[in-house]
Amino acid sequence: MKPLILSAAALLLPAPATAAGLACTFTTICSPLTDCQTHDGVPFRFDVTEDSLRFTTPEQEVIGTPLPHIDAPAFAGLFETGPGGTILLSVSGTGEAVMTQQDIDSAGRVQSVSYFGICEPAA
Repeated sequence: MKPLILSAAALLLPAPATAAGLACTFTTICSPLTDCQTHDGVPFRFDVTEDSLRFTTPEQEVIGTPLPHIDAPAFAGLFETGPGGTILLSVSGTGEAVMTQQDIDSAGRVQSVSYFGICEPAA
């Protein structure tokens, strides 16, 4: 599993004009391998349109799907990051956020990292 802190945190490309941005900063990172650690802030920008989500890493553009059973102003989305890889992003109406990356490795084991922080509308 490639931790998101290394692969997607720094460089996110601008959104299309029709998308609203969601700027998130994750300051607690938890994993079964490392327990929970505080961090200065792992930044992410998610681009949100009416029926899709996306974020861009240096390696790829990742397209997501909003989860319709979450009522506004809260928000949740599911992203397929590659074979065996999934990200779930949940944001409360007050901006509290958790993003969980789950990967099934080549041996069939599940690996997981969770990021906790705040999301706000991007400028």
